[in-house]
Amino acid sequence: MASCLSMLCVGGMLMLLSPWVVRGGHQDDIAAVSSSSSSSSSSYLRRRLLNMGINLERKTYKLPHYIEQNLVNWDNLERSIETRDTPIFWHVLKSGGSSMKTMYATCYHLVVASETGELIDRQQQESLVIQQQQAESGSERRLQEEEEVESEVVSPMEWIQKTINEQWQMWDEPEETQNNNNQLYVVEAEDGRKYVNVDVTTPEGISRASRLGFSSSGLADIIFSPLLRESSELLLDGDNHKGRMFAAFRHPVDRIVSLFYYLQHATWEPTYNAQYATMTLEDYAYSPYCESNWMVRSLVNKMEGPLEPADIEIAKEIIRKKCIVGLMDRMDETIIRFHAFFGFEDDNALTCGRDNFSTAAGTQTNSHKHPTLDPKEDTWQTIAGKNRLDIILFEYALELFEEQTEWMKRENIL
Repeated sequence: MASCLSMLCVGGMLMLLSPWVVRGGHQDDIAAVSSSSSSSSSSYLRRRLLNMGINLERKTYKLPHYIEQNLVNWDNLERSIETRDTPIFWHVLKSGGSSMKTMYATCYHLVVASETGELIDRQQQESLVIQQQQAESGSERRLQEEEEVESEVVSPMEWIQKTINEQWQMWDEPEETQNNNNQLYVVEAEDGRKYVNVDVTTPEGISRASRLGFSSSGLADIIFSPLLRESSELLLDGDNHKGRMFAAFRHPVDRIVSLFYYLQHATWEPTYNAQYATMTLEDYAYSPYCESNWMVRSLVNKMEGPLEPADIEIAKEIIRKKCIVGLMDRMDETIIRFHAFFGFEDDNALTCGRDNFSTAAGTQTNSHKHPTLDPKEDTWQTIAGKNRLDIILFEYALELFEEQTEWMKRENIL
């Protein structure tokens, strides 16, 4: 077993030194190991790579400016006391983010910025239009009835002036006043959950929120978005309104398998593809639709094309320096950890979150049952092969989770 683990670790590190190619629309890494290498040099390389893999690296890499400037280092406690930094949850799909989002809105009563606010606002606006149309229809019927009883005589000039006034009133009324499309405000769902009326899960929605002055509005208590680059660059600013990143991680293969079964039926999702409904998991794994290192690509803002060895290091540096790490497989611990770190002092909220949104509770939002996949199966190996860098990043997150736990205990946070 020990030798097997060693080989996996060596292989994982060799991938960082090897040439990279794009094949079938996905990123693959190919270890170029020379068969002519001597036995001694091979042993030396194996020992060196093992040491590199075991120890968390502390080499400093230059981070993108919007990450460095707009996100606070996670262990900067002095700033958290002096200012009100906005928690920003990097939502890696099918890793417990939907449960977290609902938990903070339901149990903690925080105002959430995600995609939900725009949806609720649209539904409320449509409902209001219907009510107005019904009211206007009733008024027209009453007016007709009154006119039948007593007809009002209006002079031509009065009619013209009335028409002009109505036209000018319509022209003078800004479009944003008519439908509130260009105003930021908090909407409330029927069950009392509160959201900002924007969608910060799409580039278009984030751009709109930024134009409306989201960062300075102070409306959102917490942000949920899968787009870390766009949200940190446009929804925050490096002077007065910084963010504090946190996330929940899940093994990439388990996450992608779950995502596939979810998207087979999730016709409401923008990423839905009708072809998923007729695909098997094996078909999906070999298809160009299967994810390939989404986490690393998202962190370094390189969604297409080949990745480079430095990309995984930058991704690791971002979560090491900026991210408070949670784990979906240890959701109860994660809920407690976030609660303690962000200073949420409502113990009733914590109890509500643990009772209703931990993995053990079995009531997670957006969860669905699906077949499990054995790591020995070819399909599992195929998905893993397309996501080797995400697996490296996930394993690094596991190490950080333990490191941060020890740090929080030393600081009397946990």
